[in-house]
Amino acid sequence: MVDRRAGAVAVRAAEIARASGVTLAEDLSLWTLAGGRPSVEAVAGEPDELGRLLESSHDERQRQVRGAHYTGPELARALTERALEGHAEPTVCDPACGGGALLLAAGRALAARGEDRAEVVRRLRGVDIDPLAVATTEAALWLWAGARPPCGHLLVADALTDPPDWPPIDVVVGNPPFLGQLARRTTRAEAYTARLRARFGDAVRAYTDTAGLFLLAGCALARAGGTVSMVQPQSVAAARDAAGVRAVVAASARVRDLWVPEGRPFRAAVQVCVVTLDVGGPPAPANGWGAHLARAMGAPPVELGDGPTVHVEGPVGAAFRAEYYGTVPHVREQEDLPAGRPLLTSGLVDLGRSAWGERPARVGGARWERPVVDEAALEGRAADWARRTNGPKLVMATQSRVVEAAPDIDGHFLPGVPLVVAWPSPERLWLVAAVLCSPPVTAWIAARCAGTGLSAHALRLSAGLVREVPLPPDADAWREGTVALETGDLDGFAAAMTAAYGCEDSVAAWWRERCGSAWSPRGPAG
Repeated sequence: MVDRRAGAVAVRAAEIARASGVTLAEDLSLWTLAGGRPSVEAVAGEPDELGRLLESSHDERQRQVRGAHYTGPELARALTERALEGHAEPTVCDPACGGGALLLAAGRALAARGEDRAEVVRRLRGVDIDPLAVATTEAALWLWAGARPPCGHLLVADALTDPPDWPPIDVVVGNPPFLGQLARRTTRAEAYTARLRARFGDAVRAYTDTAGLFLLAGCALARAGGTVSMVQPQSVAAARDAAGVRAVVAASARVRDLWVPEGRPFRAAVQVCVVTLDVGGPPAPANGWGAHLARAMGAPPVELGDGPTVHVEGPVGAAFRAEYYGTVPHVREQEDLPAGRPLLTSGLVDLGRSAWGERPARVGGARWERPVVDEAALEGRAADWARRTNGPKLVMATQSRVVEAAPDIDGHFLPGVPLVVAWPSPERLWLVAAVLCSPPVTAWIAARCAGTGLSAHALRLSAGLVREVPLPPDADAWREGTVALETGDLDGFAAAMTAAYGCEDSVAAWWRERCGSAWSPRGPAG
């Protein structure tokens, strides 16, 4: 059967072969898929072009459904060079090889050491579910090495459910399909999910991205002492539904390195990182990935101690969908409902104060200048939330670059979804606000939720995480920082609260840079 996508790839392969003097056999898989070997003129080029042509053969919808994205040469080179460190004459495998970009990069890195290309290509292996991808990889490697990859080293298969029967591999690399389970078009079928669970067990959760499962497949392919290095969504570092993946990996491997490529290395709609694992050795902690990612994104490591936490100051909670959908129909502009209760959103919470009435908010897809809620019209859980939050409290933004918390001294704000709310005693509202807004706490939280926000540097705050925040051991510096926050002295606040936790001044400098436009004199909460 002729693959309609194969034609352009076959033509380019034939052109490059003629120009470079490489003889590609008549039984090349790519010719078969294209319906025959094309007759072409010699046109010079690089084998990498075949992978780019393969990706371009998919329209945007196909790319999303397949989760397939071409790995650019810069990312491929950086990833493979890291993965190959410490390995002499290794075997290298890509369990989702696509057009062969990573295998080509690995081959070039090994050839740069002085190894013969024909010998190197004998140690490269690849798997892909797409026959054209495997055929493209075969042609690209053949063009690069001037020698045919050995039979059985490039397989058409699903490496997740039908792993190849190869001897253990030294280095496993990959840019696997990104198939998040929130979008309908990339949701796994029940039968396929059952097969994955039969192999990977509880690591396969309802919303586990397929890319994370390739880390597990990579660890299974690698030998003890081997290396696995793969592109992953940043959410793998801390997301709840990737916890099973992290736990299984921790039983057989340790995180050596986690780094973030600059910009967007390909057209995936998610923020990515590269996870490098050393396979073998004793079990490793499963909860340290977020710290690796946070450091890769510039966050300083901090230790806040193991003393009392925010939980001892009072309850912490948040509203959810029911409260949101129960509130939205009753939002009005204040000029239309003067007696309405002011509605606070994440975008209206700043460091130590609210910005309600100073800038617009978006609620229910609409723009509001001074949003209020007709509290008397609320029912059910929305009404319960309004009653519960009617009084002094502390409100915290989510999806912000630094933790932003504002005391609601008078208690008149209605916290919207997804604000987090804390109820310390009224006389300690500012003290707890100083804790949560402090530079060390932003760094501490970044290490625990890195990669789970809507943007690369957003902190996805939760009530559970807020409860666990340790309180400062230096009470005098804590009080000094509290006064500075209350009076809008952010320089004094940052310095005092960093000292309250015994952290270095560099933590405050990092936090100030991260604040961006939030760094300006502030008054008390409205």
